[in-house]
Amino acid sequence: MHRPPPSRLARAAASLALLSLGAALGACGGKKLGPPVPASVNIVSGDPQTLLAGTPASIPLVASILNSDGSPVPNVPVRWSVSSGGGSLETVVNTTDANGKSSTIYRSPAKVGTATVSASAAQQSRQFTVLIIADTTGSLFAYGGNGAAALVGVPLTLTARATDRFGNPMSGEDVNWSSSSGQLQLASGTTDSTGKTTNVITVGPDTGSVSIVATSRFNSVTFTVFALPSS
Repeated sequence: MHRPPPSRLARAAASLALLSLGAALGACGGKKLGPPVPASVNIVSGDPQTLLAGTPASIPLVASILNSDGSPVPNVPVRWSVSSGGGSLETVVNTTDANGKSSTIYRSPAKVGTATVSASAAQQSRQFTVLIIADTTGSLFAYGGNGAAALVGVPLTLTARATDRFGNPMSGEDVNWSSSSGQLQLASGTTDSTGKTTNVITVGPDTGSVSIVATSRFNSVTFTVFALPSS
């Protein structure tokens, strides 16, 4: 049976179909379909920063999620966690915004030190570092030498210590000293990294109790020592 040759219109339609199929196959072979895959977690801001003990950070921790060509990836889940140093986070899981960014607020513990916070997404992570220092509210107290006794003319060492409201040592605090009698070695001093400052008093010539006052910007503390007769 003899078939008539296909019409010009039929041949054109077949050619167009073949071209469309080839374009589709080429697209599949040369480019992966589907959403972009997160390639890296990057720190945008908040690292490093210094924070007072027991307070929330004023600067958020911000991370960005980028794909392999460096463009931001939105709607990616990000998990935040405190890796070391204690403290807490305002948000532990959220998703990146239209600019590929995610953020949280860190609150420091009552103890000074260094904390590390991790932002994790798509098996990648980055660490933020926060230095926690003593709070600005504190007090001075007698740490050593209060109630001691010595012979007239014999020196006694006195130690005052400054701590914040959580008990963390406060360094760099100025302390002024005064005494009801005897001879103080120093008129003033500054607390060291452990929050301590020392002074030496040589009691005498009178015997009996001696009051020594150490004064800081927080408060004053009184030491009482006793001068004993030398013979």
